[in-house]
Amino acid sequence: MNHRRFTPAFASRSTAHGFTLLELVVVITIISILVAVALEKLLPYLDAAERAAVLRIEGQLRSALVLVAAERIARGRSATITELEDSNPVNFLAEPPKNYLGELTNDVLAGVPVRHWYFDGGLRRLVYRLGEPYSRAESTIPREDPAFAVNVSFVDIDGDGRFEASRDQLYGVHLDRVAGRQWLAGVGNGTHGD
Repeated sequence: MNHRRFTPAFASRSTAHGFTLLELVVVITIISILVAVALEKLLPYLDAAERAAVLRIEGQLRSALVLVAAERIARGRSATITELEDSNPVNFLAEPPKNYLGELTNDVLAGVPVRHWYFDGGLRRLVYRLGEPYSRAESTIPREDPAFAVNVSFVDIDGDGRFEASRDQLYGVHLDRVAGRQWLAGVGNGTHGD
């Protein structure tokens, strides 16, 4: 007896190779969702890295400034410490940051690219130009460009308004934050931006 076996049409597809259009769309959708979730989780790290880089440069500038002041004191030139007031602290580094543009005047400040350092010759302060935040979480933190100024602190004992090493008491040379404190601290709207 001759037996024939019935084979449905969809069963022959099992030997075919490749993906259907529907399977391809589903895989692309899943990958897109995973990439979007990963980016949302990773973008805050870019903002934190930018802040850490600025804070690292600030620390290097503070150290260099202290070394310059200590060298002047050790060489008996403490009277010249007031010359450091309003100076460009980048000049005291062995090598400026790669994204440092130099000392700029007011007429070119509007064109300074984001994520670059420059010394504002008019205001006599070092500024880091911020860009737009990478993450939505960072957008709650005020985006004022961080700026730093060199200040000399002393007690003017003789009242003449000048530092004289023989009469006045020197408190120190400081790199003060004059702008962008909240961004540097990563704080905005009462929450911590980490």
